[in-house]
Amino acid sequence: MSRQAMWLEAIEKRISATSAMLSSMKGVKMCGLKDTLLAGLQQLRVDELRISKKFRKLLIWNMVFAYVTQVFAPVLTFAVFSVRARDSGDATLDTARVFTALSLFALLSEPLASLVMALAAYLGAVGSFVRIQQFLESEERAVTPKPDELTEKPKINELSPDAIAVQGGSFGWDAEKEPILKNINLSIPWHKLTMIVGPVGCGKSTLLQSLLGEVPALAGSVRLGSTSIGYCSQDPWHMNGTVKEAIIGCEEYDSTWYTRLHPGTLTQQLTCPKALARAVYSRRKIVIMDDVLGGLDNTTEHHVFHSLLGHNGLLRQMNATVVIVSSSVKRLPFSDHIVCISPNGEINSQGTFTDLNAAGGYVSSFSLPRPDWTYTPESDDQILPAELVKVQDDIAIAERKDSASTASLSSGDTACPATAEEGMNRRTGDVQIYMYYIKSVGWWASLIFGLAVIGFVFCLSFPTIWVQWWAAYNESDPNGNLGYWLGIYAGLGGIAIVCLFISCWQMIITMVPLSGEKFHLALLKTVLSAPMSFFVKTDSGVTLNRFSQDLQLIDMELPTAALNTFATFVLCIAQMALIGYGSVYAAISFPIVLISLYLIQKVYLRTSRQLRFMDIETKAPLYSLFEESLSGIATIRAFGWQDKLNDRNHQLLDRSQRPFYLLFAVQRWLTLVLDLVVAAVAVLLMVLVVALRGTMAAGGVGLALLNVIQFSQNIKLLVTFWTNLETHIGSVARIRSFTETAVPEDQPEENQDPPPGWPSAGAIEFDNLSAAYTRDDLVLKQVSLSIKAGEKIGVCGRTGSGKTSLIMTLFRLVDMEGGSIRVDGVDIATLPRQEVRSKIVAVPQHPFLLKGSVRLNADPMSQASDEDIVAALQCVQVMEAVEKNGGLDADVDDLNLSVGQKQLFCLARAMLRPSTILILDEATSRIETIMDFDKVAVLDAGRLVEFDNPYSLLEVDSAIKPVMSYGDPWLSAPNVRQNGTPGRTIDFASALGESKPYFSPIASSGCDGQAS
Repeated sequence: MSRQAMWLEAIEKRISATSAMLSSMKGVKMCGLKDTLLAGLQQLRVDELRISKKFRKLLIWNMVFAYVTQVFAPVLTFAVFSVRARDSGDATLDTARVFTALSLFALLSEPLASLVMALAAYLGAVGSFVRIQQFLESEERAVTPKPDELTEKPKINELSPDAIAVQGGSFGWDAEKEPILKNINLSIPWHKLTMIVGPVGCGKSTLLQSLLGEVPALAGSVRLGSTSIGYCSQDPWHMNGTVKEAIIGCEEYDSTWYTRLHPGTLTQQLTCPKALARAVYSRRKIVIMDDVLGGLDNTTEHHVFHSLLGHNGLLRQMNATVVIVSSSVKRLPFSDHIVCISPNGEINSQGTFTDLNAAGGYVSSFSLPRPDWTYTPESDDQILPAELVKVQDDIAIAERKDSASTASLSSGDTACPATAEEGMNRRTGDVQIYMYYIKSVGWWASLIFGLAVIGFVFCLSFPTIWVQWWAAYNESDPNGNLGYWLGIYAGLGGIAIVCLFISCWQMIITMVPLSGEKFHLALLKTVLSAPMSFFVKTDSGVTLNRFSQDLQLIDMELPTAALNTFATFVLCIAQMALIGYGSVYAAISFPIVLISLYLIQKVYLRTSRQLRFMDIETKAPLYSLFEESLSGIATIRAFGWQDKLNDRNHQLLDRSQRPFYLLFAVQRWLTLVLDLVVAAVAVLLMVLVVALRGTMAAGGVGLALLNVIQFSQNIKLLVTFWTNLETHIGSVARIRSFTETAVPEDQPEENQDPPPGWPSAGAIEFDNLSAAYTRDDLVLKQVSLSIKAGEKIGVCGRTGSGKTSLIMTLFRLVDMEGGSIRVDGVDIATLPRQEVRSKIVAVPQHPFLLKGSVRLNADPMSQASDEDIVAALQCVQVMEAVEKNGGLDADVDDLNLSVGQKQLFCLARAMLRPSTILILDEATSRIETIMDFDKVAVLDAGRLVEFDNPYSLLEVDSAIKPVMSYGDPWLSAPNVRQNGTPGRTIDFASALGESKPYFSPIASSGCDGQAS
């Protein structure tokens, strides 16, 4: 079990890393990490197969031992009997004794072999139960008590002044380490807006998680006035499905209320407004939001804030208690209560804005003006603005995908085959799939395997003829020449075991790693080379299923099924030959038997193959639900949806068991029908023996009857094994279809090599650029933009204006429909996309970290020294968290970084990559530094409307003013001042002790949606 446990841990490690890659594919492609991930994940696969070798060797010995008794039990029995008979002289090994004994051995050997073979499955099941038991016995989350359960402590309810109270709280993930939050005494009033602010990494999000009971309380207590809580996390989460389902969640549908919240189809990229709409739709007494407005432009953010939290805002009208964490301080004057957290994780002040602003300290340091509640909504009916609408082609793609997946779940139908050809292969099989699999393991390996199996079957079957000859010899010379007969009989058995060992070793030890590595590499290359549209259309659970269940079937089930099927097929042929050899007249039944078997397999295999496919496919929704539940567990618990999702899980589980039950019933039918066929052969044989008595040798009749008994067992096994093989080879078919039908993003014309040292200067030229996610609607329209080497360019615009699309086009994540992009005079449309991405440094909008060490995440391409890595992490103030958890070799997941700290970590990663171009895609979600940029490009509806110095734009009636001015205390006319020098390069790496910055000279582009 320990060997299996080690193997399962290796599988979990690889699947976890693959899942993380699939969930961050946009960032992976932008950062040019394709080759790094390809090598890393493939190495995990190699390690997994190497670790599994010990367990697979155990399986081989188990399979060999199962046949040892079947082969050598008759040898030992006949040897002992013959020696004693020769010594006593009163008996001999005649035909009657031989075939009576062999018949008994045949009846006993199959159950005994099945028992030994089942031992491995039993040990595996026990190991699985142990792992499940360990998981179930693990420490559970300490649930915050409900109000009516607080008997020993003072009760807190809606009559109390505080909706949430924390007394002497200390919170952290590890009791043996210093708490993240210390000495927390917090009082959040009812029906008020409370804002929690503080520097990055101080523990703002941790505090919200502590209120929800997700972070363990190491000291003190948390008391909630109500368990009616709505929650919107900093990394917004929603279940797979339509936009409507994402907003409703597990709540009851209210068409009037939903229509008021939902003006149109929300963008598929803007998951935050959907999560925010869900929190509002739920109409909870307490609403907790974790920096949910950070990714919106100022106009949209202003509209959403006042629609929900203004004097006449919806949440105000609902009389809800709102707790919101924000990295922006400009909304502090609008709050009723403020909580300030210090860098060391303690609350240094809390109270109203007026009191804290007058008292001096963190809030007063911003010199914020008094709030202006004047606001005229764009529409009386729309809470979320119409700007949260994406291009229609993206909507159509998302809706078609969502509708299809939802219909599949609701109706219980399994996923349909991708093509008509695939559907036909599911019913009838495809010989080409077997050839494809044989090519993956090699022709020589397959030939050696086939010859070993044939040798095993021959040495297993021929001894029945040998003992017939021996019995006939004993009639003339009783017990004579025992050494000769016993020696060859035992030798044949020994050769059979050796051939069995060779065939098992060849299949399970030699061929499995060959196919396993090749199929995994093919899947990885396909996924990493797929365009972003592939990940929009394809559910991540389906893709992950290829890497998990299909590869698992290829590693374990397919080899044993192929071995059993081929060996049993050859054995059935041998037994039919022996039946014909023993009774020539019995051979007349073979055509009838073969026709019957053909008709049976035609019905059974088609049905069972479909049921096997359905059994596999109905598990895909289960995997998707598991993945969604794990990623959104905090949201699910906060809303109290555990029971509803458990019910949904039970429904999906019951649905996934239906094909298995039907397959079991069909197998019982198969057993009955095959027994009837074999019984007919036995009856025919006995009729012939009686009718032709005196003309048939007793030894031949015994040989025929013995093989009829064995044929009855093996023909059932053959059909069962064949069905399993057809089912498991479907994993190969799915991988083949996946790898051959997926269209790679690289085009044939993208085959030029860039000049050495490209890009050397970093000049970027957008010439009349048009781009689209699909061909139906453009997201960028004739954009012409020239960025000189060393310039800093800010790209601004309303939500959905095309800022991110412009960056994605530069990284070739969006296809160009017209125009061109030239970097240092080279048209990037002629270069391989990976080459472009690896030469341009990017900090994506959503931070992502790879599975592995801090060193791997900071320097995935192994270009920097440890000293440089430490200096970069110190520069972004993350090194302290790294040192507390073991340094650069620590697992990055153990750092428990906040989202803000993860973004800083990604910035350090960019610092360690030398390049002349740096792209920041809303890396800070704030653009107060926009005034330091040399020029600002303003996009609107995919078009470039303005491009000039930011001071020049603010001095005229510019489109940038609405984007930057709403409630901004620093960007009003009297406060605008020039903080930077035009043409100044970004010097992120000056702390590394280099003679010149990594990014100097550099062309940089910052893409942001809001100003703070």
